[in-house]
Amino acid sequence: MIKQKGLTLIEIMIALMLGLIVIGATISVYITTINSSNDTLKSARLNHDLGSTMSLIMNDIKRAGYFGGAVIGSDSRNNPFTSGTATDIQIHTLVSSTTVTTAITTAANLPGNCILYSYDSNNDGVVDDNERYGFRLSNNSIDIRLTGTTNSDCSNTGGTWRELITGDDLNITTLQFSTLALGALPGTTRCLNTTTNAAPTATTCLMSFVAGNITAGDQVAEKRVINIVLTGQLDDDATVSSTKTGTVQIRNDRIFEQ
Repeated sequence: MIKQKGLTLIEIMIALMLGLIVIGATISVYITTINSSNDTLKSARLNHDLGSTMSLIMNDIKRAGYFGGAVIGSDSRNNPFTSGTATDIQIHTLVSSTTVTTAITTAANLPGNCILYSYDSNNDGVVDDNERYGFRLSNNSIDIRLTGTTNSDCSNTGGTWRELITGDDLNITTLQFSTLALGALPGTTRCLNTTTNAAPTATTCLMSFVAGNITAGDQVAEKRVINIVLTGQLDDDATVSSTKTGTVQIRNDRIFEQ
């Protein structure tokens, strides 16, 4: 009769320890893979949401100044959507939804977190109150303006605003608009005196007039450019952040007689 032998206690403990090491390594690799995949999904989601928002903002701003009466033989100087401060593009700095600290930063060539503009959405050639649009940074989210009575006021009293990106999902930390170069964005609004064929020497027609480059009776064309910087992060994970930038060339030049 052959006597059977089993494993000693030390051998069993060594085997258990090796098994725990293998299991621990497997779990560690699994957790690392899951976390990496989760971070990738979060980053992709943030980039998609910010990219879609930037595309929407840029595509709508491009339409600023569209005039249904701009047919063959018409005078572009009669475009009511670019003729005055109540309808032309304006950039503001908004502290809250009810307080505007800088009324019109466009004239001073300063960046702002709110942009207002108008275009003839119903193609009737008349500026209606529901044809003044805009975007603003408000409480770490982005609002879009559906209607408004003026382009000189970004507060709630200046139009009807709706939340475009909810702060419950994304935390928008930066939204900047500028008619001058902004960071790595080189675009600049230029003022052209078409009467004298003078080269552009100022960034806005208002500054050109102040500098004496435009006199009464001169015809002027303002080629408007808006630089945009948008930065956001996930509300539930501030480490996942992304920045989108873009430059918009307004398709409709502002043409007027001084």
